[in-house]
Amino acid sequence: MIYSVDAASIDEIPALVVGFLQPFLRDLILPSLLSLFYLFCTGSLFFDVIHYMLHRTNTSSHPLLRRLARIHRFHHLYFTRHMNFDDKYLWQNLVQALPLELGLQIFGTALGYVLATWATPIGLLWITQGHLWSMIAIQIIRTTVVILASGRDSNHLVYKTAPKDPNWIFAGPEYHALHHVYPDRYIGSFIKLFDWVWGTSYSVRGKRFVITGGNGAFGRAIVAELEQEGVQSIRSLKFGVDWDHQNFETAITALSACDVLILAHGTKGHDAVESNCNSAVRLVQLFKQNRPIDETSPTLPEVWYVGSEIEFHPAFGNKELQRYSLSKRRFLPHARSFFDDADIIYRHIVPSAFQSPMGPAILSARWAARCTMFWIRRGARYVPVTYTGFAYLNYFKFMYLVPYAQGKDKV
Repeated sequence: MIYSVDAASIDEIPALVVGFLQPFLRDLILPSLLSLFYLFCTGSLFFDVIHYMLHRTNTSSHPLLRRLARIHRFHHLYFTRHMNFDDKYLWQNLVQALPLELGLQIFGTALGYVLATWATPIGLLWITQGHLWSMIAIQIIRTTVVILASGRDSNHLVYKTAPKDPNWIFAGPEYHALHHVYPDRYIGSFIKLFDWVWGTSYSVRGKRFVITGGNGAFGRAIVAELEQEGVQSIRSLKFGVDWDHQNFETAITALSACDVLILAHGTKGHDAVESNCNSAVRLVQLFKQNRPIDETSPTLPEVWYVGSEIEFHPAFGNKELQRYSLSKRRFLPHARSFFDDADIIYRHIVPSAFQSPMGPAILSARWAARCTMFWIRRGARYVPVTYTGFAYLNYFKFMYLVPYAQGKDKV
């Protein structure tokens, strides 16, 4: 017997399937995924807090704290500051450090469950014991797999130089590698919330700085901030001595031997475009050419450029401000290209007006420097130093409207 099939009925099959699955997706799967994600985050955050404490209790007077810190130290001896594995400490990592990490994550997950059930109004059920036990099982299985893989998981990759971190929320292998270089920094194990709050998402310790405009108001203020953070050295390049708009040869030696170049020079004079844009581009070019990625350095070279909120709003009437605005805006395509350059870490600092020889303002250069370091300690590459709010709006212009440098202007 041959049955006829209505083509219209066939066309309705996808809609019927979606209609059948929709209650499960809406009422079961998606809520469960959100509950599991919450529990995983709370377990990771609890571990991050204790993790930070473990790095500060090596010399504690309490024997238990010293013991826990020593156990975790085996993990750092196994995956070293050079971002490589030392099999000498393999077993200590597998049977002591990883079980300690698992125990802390499970305890944090349980605390997250207790907090959720306590804070949830009676009658509203969104997290259950089934979710809790499922997440604990996931954590145990994950740690077991890592142990069977000799502690070599996706968050511990061998690098000579840690590549640029592509994530701003989640902590991936690029981010965690820097924790092994700077053990008291880059604490976040899954999300970076702890580092955002505590300001542990960056370290200048041991780095060599070169700065232009070091005698200006902001230059002096940022140097004072950096000197309190354990930098190795700060070299100031003086205009007219180490470089000018046409000659940069004297600066090359300093550029080739530094880790971070700060471009803090600026003018509102007739040479504003030449100084604020063209010379800045040339200095970055020379820095990249003469200080390539050093395989002995664990971190990428950096450029910090001091821009202005005038990038966002127009300058009316005042010819000095118009020249200054033109120079800063002309640099933006280059800044946007540097921002996505895989070979350097570029930080674009956008301050409101501050007190300086270039003009009066409400707040001091010291405030601007402190605000700059506040954001950089939290890993910011676009750095809004503002009391007007324009720098926050300028972020969207910088990221989504500014074109990359093209053709002969491209670095």
